[in-house]
Amino acid sequence: MLPNNDLVKDPRRLQYFLLADIIFVILLISIIIRQIVLIFVRRRKSYDESRLYIKFVNLFAAMALGPAIGLVIITSLFFNLELRTWYGDAVRDAVVNSNIVAKNYENEIQAELISDTQLITREILQSSQNNEVNINNIRRALSEFINLRTISSIYIFNNEGNVYLSLKDVENKNFSNPSDDIYNILDENRVYIFQLNQNSIAAFKKINFLNNVYMQVNRELNTNIWDHISATKEAFRIYTTKEEESSGVQVTYSMIFVLFSICFILIAILIGFNLASNLSKPITNLIHSANKISDGNFDAKVSESDQFEEIKILLTSYNSMITEIETKQNQLIAKSNEDEEKRIFIEAILSLLTIGVLSLDKDFKIILHNKTVENLFKKTRKFSINDNFLNIFPEWEKIFNNFKLSNKLLLNFQYDFNIFDDQRNFNIRVIKEISDNVIEGYVVALDDTTSLILAEKHAAWSDIARKIAHEVKNPLTPIKLSAERIEKKFIDEKYSKDEITLLTKTISRQVDDIGKLVDEFSSFARMPEAEIKLDNLSQCLEDSFQLYFNSRKDIKLNFIKTDKDIYFHFDKLQISRCFNNLIKNAIEAVEKIPNPAVEVKIQNDNNIKIEIKDNGVGIDDKMVSKIFEPYFTTKAKGTGLGLSIVKRIIEDHGGKIKIEKNKNMAGTTSLIIFENNA
Repeated sequence: MLPNNDLVKDPRRLQYFLLADIIFVILLISIIIRQIVLIFVRRRKSYDESRLYIKFVNLFAAMALGPAIGLVIITSLFFNLELRTWYGDAVRDAVVNSNIVAKNYENEIQAELISDTQLITREILQSSQNNEVNINNIRRALSEFINLRTISSIYIFNNEGNVYLSLKDVENKNFSNPSDDIYNILDENRVYIFQLNQNSIAAFKKINFLNNVYMQVNRELNTNIWDHISATKEAFRIYTTKEEESSGVQVTYSMIFVLFSICFILIAILIGFNLASNLSKPITNLIHSANKISDGNFDAKVSESDQFEEIKILLTSYNSMITEIETKQNQLIAKSNEDEEKRIFIEAILSLLTIGVLSLDKDFKIILHNKTVENLFKKTRKFSINDNFLNIFPEWEKIFNNFKLSNKLLLNFQYDFNIFDDQRNFNIRVIKEISDNVIEGYVVALDDTTSLILAEKHAAWSDIARKIAHEVKNPLTPIKLSAERIEKKFIDEKYSKDEITLLTKTISRQVDDIGKLVDEFSSFARMPEAEIKLDNLSQCLEDSFQLYFNSRKDIKLNFIKTDKDIYFHFDKLQISRCFNNLIKNAIEAVEKIPNPAVEVKIQNDNNIKIEIKDNGVGIDDKMVSKIFEPYFTTKAKGTGLGLSIVKRIIEDHGGKIKIEKNKNMAGTTSLIIFENNA
């Protein structure tokens, strides 16, 4: 609508419309604030739902914001353009020129009336004598004059409003007594023009040469022309007023458009609130339901009522999917439980086995293994599901690949491993799993035969020792008795007593040496069972150390122990025998060197470690592997059984022993390691 409508013509109506817009905006804002408060309340209860709700509201608000801003810009531009057109130069020139023409016409009529009034004044002056009013003379003078002019009526009156003379109006109908303000103006010798009525104008003039005498001259107007002049003047007045108000009208209209846009946005937001509620609620219910289902609650189905048809279809499909998933899950759980029972049964069987068992697929990847495998290798090799078995044992790659390509179903071989410097012997069996002439996998059994082989060796040497003891000890007694008889028989003969005594003592000493050897054999063969009990291992070691500390002042002996005593389950007699043997060997190793020193140390970390270190000549690398073998010795008078017995006692207590050269100094270190069983 163009700006010359009723609102533009009447700014108050425009302001009423603006006020109505403001009230409507405030109402919408209050409703939205209430919705926002409800959102915060809902957010405390469910953050996910409120977040989705707000996203939908923002989406609809953004959709409304663009068109609304565009509408404001376009409408404002259109309004301003129309307003500038309404108050354009052409319109302004037409209105101003019309007003000028009307004023000129009005001024021309007024000028003629003023001129006539001046002429009448001169006529009255000529007809008056001695400055006295002669009504008759004036009447005669003016009667002829009034007929010649466009004068409708003339009145001669005093300052009290009393008419002396009235021409063409006997009843003085058109006479108007001036106000005091007009009288004051007339006293200043002026002609006063005023609008008498719609059809006539009047001129007031004081007759100066007559005391308190005034004149009113009336002139009738052309009604049509004067109406046009009045309309032109009124139009100019209205145009001028509206031109002054145009900036305010423009601002008001702009505010109306802005408020209308705000209303549009707020309504869109309210619609967004409604749609968001209808859309976010089922989606939020879906989210909550999905979360509950992820926790295993398949009863969390969503309501399908009071929804959009499309969303209702979605929810129906979703609930059907949940039902199907629940059914499939129950089937999977049943199958999983069955498989789990089988797995537990197999693992229970495998855990009872003392041998390590692994199940491999056709590519040698580990499918299953028991705990015994890890225990056998003491974490030196790591076993994990899906790891390649040949990456754990690369030394067997060629053996396994050849077995894979062969027609054999069973592979059996022996292999030695060095585990924490402990030589272990394993018997390995590999069985192919074949279905329809296709290899599906392998079963590998790892059996630690070290103790069995060692037991066989011990048994063999024990048997030998018993036989040697039997065969050697039998002739010892007769030899010794014969030597004694010889001593008695030949004591008084030609042989000197000292010579015979020397001979017999030599025989007896040799027999004693043989007896000592037999006793060592017997000790090795009849190793008594250990009597295990909890005791102070630190004190046991210190007691063995003190035996030599007090007697060997020529050697620097040092004992290092922890602040706290170390307790261990062991046979004190057997372990003391080991400590004595090792300390004695260390002392013997340093007897013939300068600055001899022996250090005995015990510590308890994860395991119990005992070190007996000397600074002697050390041991040859070639002898390290043989030093624990029976009858192997580096001593001139040694039997070679001492360290074998020590190793056997240590192993019977679940420990390990090794002897090695010192790294940073001369000499040898004997290291004993026990797993802490206290």
